[in-house]
Amino acid sequence: MMKFLWVSIVVAFCFSKWVDGFLQYSHRGDPKTEIINNTLMVSITLIRGAEAKGAVCLDGTLPAYYFNRGLGSGANSWVVHFQGGGWCSNITECVARAKTQFGSSRYMLPETGFTGILSFKAEENPDFFNWNRVLIPSCDGASYSGDSENKEAQLHFRGKRIWLAFMEELMSLGMRHAKRALISGCSAGGLTSILHCDKFRSLFGKSTKVKCLSDAGFFPDEVDISGAPTFRKFFSGVVSLQGVKKNLPRFCTRHLDPTSCFFPQNLISGIKTPLFILNSAYDIYQFYAILVPASTDPNGLWDNCKSNITNCSPSQLQIMKGYRSQMLNLLKPISKSKQNGISITSCYAHCQAQYQVMWHADNSTLIGTKTISQSVGDWYFDRAEVKVYDEATFFSNWVDGFVQYSHEGDPKTEIINNTLMVSLTLIQGADAKGAACLDGTSSSPHENLLIKKKGGGWCGNITDCVARKKIQLGSSNLMLQETGFTGILSYKAEENPDFFNWNTVMLPSCDGASFSGDSEKGLQDEAQLQFRGHRIWLAAMEKLMSLGMRHAKKALISGCSAGGLTSILHCDKFRGLFRRSTKVKCLSDAGFFLDSVDITGEPTFRNFFSNVVSLQCFFPQNLLAGIKTPLFILNSAYDSFQFRFSLVPASADPNGLWNSCKLNVTNCSSSQLHILQGFRR
Repeated sequence: MMKFLWVSIVVAFCFSKWVDGFLQYSHRGDPKTEIINNTLMVSITLIRGAEAKGAVCLDGTLPAYYFNRGLGSGANSWVVHFQGGGWCSNITECVARAKTQFGSSRYMLPETGFTGILSFKAEENPDFFNWNRVLIPSCDGASYSGDSENKEAQLHFRGKRIWLAFMEELMSLGMRHAKRALISGCSAGGLTSILHCDKFRSLFGKSTKVKCLSDAGFFPDEVDISGAPTFRKFFSGVVSLQGVKKNLPRFCTRHLDPTSCFFPQNLISGIKTPLFILNSAYDIYQFYAILVPASTDPNGLWDNCKSNITNCSPSQLQIMKGYRSQMLNLLKPISKSKQNGISITSCYAHCQAQYQVMWHADNSTLIGTKTISQSVGDWYFDRAEVKVYDEATFFSNWVDGFVQYSHEGDPKTEIINNTLMVSLTLIQGADAKGAACLDGTSSSPHENLLIKKKGGGWCGNITDCVARKKIQLGSSNLMLQETGFTGILSYKAEENPDFFNWNTVMLPSCDGASFSGDSEKGLQDEAQLQFRGHRIWLAAMEKLMSLGMRHAKKALISGCSAGGLTSILHCDKFRGLFRRSTKVKCLSDAGFFLDSVDITGEPTFRNFFSNVVSLQCFFPQNLLAGIKTPLFILNSAYDSFQFRFSLVPASADPNGLWNSCKLNVTNCSSSQLHILQGFRR
C-alpha cells in the first residue's frame, strides 16, 4: 500500500512572524521607528541621568521606555501603558529577576511592536491611534512602588523613583501640554495604573481630561483551593522587601495593613480619578497563581483542567464559578459611580488591551455588541456609561451548561446553549475482559463513525496514578454525564462541513497511557490500580463494531494530546478492523510529542514517558515512518503543553525565569525566543 504522511505547516502563522521579526531586528541599531510585518516597531529609549536620582532597575541599569509621537488631532493626547511582568518577593527571586528584561534594561528588546491600544492604525485602534503612545516595561518588581535596597545582593528596589523619573521625562517630551491623558497597564502594570492613578491625575491641570485603565490588574485577596492565603503571603513579601508601605495610598494605610493596601479591592473605592477595570473573570494567571498554585496541587489533579477547560470536572467548574462570583462582588464599589467603567470578560486569558485580536479586530470577542476597544473608547470620551459583564461567551456558557446538566438523568442527546449534549455510555461487560479504568470502573464512550480520543495526559508513578484514579481521567464514576460535541464532533454543517452528519464518538481517557498499557503492577500493593488501557481499546472497538461500525464505508480516528498519541499508536490497528474498501485515515491533534531535552539539557519528558511505559505496559517521531495508514499531523510548533512540560518543566526553572514568557510570548526575551524557535525546528 502506498504510504501517505500529511503534515500541515503554516509558515506564515502570526506567532512565527512575531518571533522572526523580533529576532531579525533585535540586534540592529536604534532606529526611531520602522514597519515590520505590518506592525510599527518602536526603538528603546534610556532615561539618561536617572542614576543620579537613584532611579535605576533592580540591577542598577537605567530604566527605559518606548515612545511614538502623536500626530494631527492626537498631538496633545497621551497614552502611557505599563507592561506586565510580575513581581519578586524575596532576595532569591529578585536576584534571578535582575538577570532578565524584567529587572534590567540590559536585557530589554531594542525594538518592540506597538499593537492593540498602542497601534498606529485607525482600523485597529480607532480612538487612540494618533495619540502620543508610550510603553513602559517593568524593571523593578513592585509595580513601581518600592523604595529600598539590598547592598549585599546588589539589588535596587527603586520603583517609586523610576516612576517619578518617567513622569519627568514624559512631561519634558510634551506631556505637560496634554489635553487628554490615559494611563493604562497590563497585569503588574495594571496594578501600577491603580496604585498611581490619582498621582498621574495630579500632574495635569484641571482642564486636562485624565483617566486610568487597569487591564488584568485586579488581583483579589483570595485564598487558594486549600484555604491558604498563598498570594497574600507573596504580596506581603513584595511589600516588606521593597519598602512599598510608605508609597501606598494613605486613605488605605490609615485603616488597613500595607499588604492589604497592595490589593486593588481595598483601593478602588478611594480613587477619585475615573477608573476602568478590564479583567477576565477566568484570568489564566490568577488561575495558576492565586486559585490553584502548584503548592496546593502536588499530585497535579488540576493540570488538565488548567491546560484545557473541557477537562475540568464539575466540582472544578463550580470552584471556578465561585471565584468569578467573588470577583464580581469585589467590584461592586467601583460599579456604583458613573465615571468608572467595567468590562469583565470570560476569556481564558491574561491581558487583553495590548493584543490586537482581543482589542479590536474582525474576529475579536464582542462584549455585548462592542469590542474592548469600543467599550474603553466610549467610556473615555463619555459617549456611554460602560458596565459590561460577559455572560454569553463560550467559556461562560460551557461552564453554566455543564454544571447545570452534569447531574441530570441519562438522555441520549439534547441541545443546550446551541450545542449538542451527548450522554455517557458505559461499556457493559468490559470488566469481565479486564477492560477497566485505573480505579476498576467500566470504560465509557459518548456516542452519537468518527472517533475522537479525548486528551488528559498520563501518569508515570504510583502516586500520580492513585491521584488520577480519583478524577474523571481515571474513573468513569467521575466523568461528566453529558458532554458537548463541538469542533470536529459538531452536528452543524456550518461548523463541521465534512463530518457533521457522521456517526461521532468521544472516548474519554481513563487509563493514563494512551490506551496502550496492560500490567498488574498496580494491583500488587494497596494502590489497587488497573493498567488496562490496551484492553479498554479492544473493548471500545468491539462495542463500536457492534453498533454498526463494521459496515463503515469511511472511518477516521482522531485524538487530542494524549488522545492524539493514541491515534498514532493505534492507527494501523484501527485500519485493521475494516475491509480494504473502507476509507480509513488517522488524525493526531497536538499528539506529536518530541523526544527532546529541556533547557538544562535534561531528558525530563523522556524520563516521564519511560516511567509510563515501564509502569504500564512512545515517542511519535519513532513511529511515523512505520505507519501504513494515511496519517494527518495537526500540531502547534509552540504547543503550550510541550512548552511547560517538555521544554521548560518546573524542575528546569526553579527561580521562575520563564514564568512570564510561558504566560505571554510578548514577555519572552530574545534568548528565550531563540530557544523557542530551536524547539520549533
